[in-house]
Amino acid sequence: MKKIFGWFIVAYGLSMSVYFGVWSFKDYFALEDAVRLNRPQIELRHRINVGFEGVWYLLSNMLVLQGLAIATGRNEKKE
Repeated sequence: MKKIFGWFIVAYGLSMSVYFGVWSFKDYFALEDAVRLNRPQIELRHRINVGFEGVWYLLSNMLVLQGLAIATGRNEKKE
């Protein structure tokens, strides 16, 4: 049962990683357009979005790594 839960965490982490990665690229290209058009309020909004989406992307990848450790049994203590 523990391994199934680990694979569920891997699937969830991968799906969230893809989700936040896609939105990060969308906001990054919008940020470039805002900088080019000299629109400071829109630029600030997209800078914040890109930063936080990058953080969520990294956290999603950490979920994948932890899920893999659970699924493969690598995080169990050896006595």
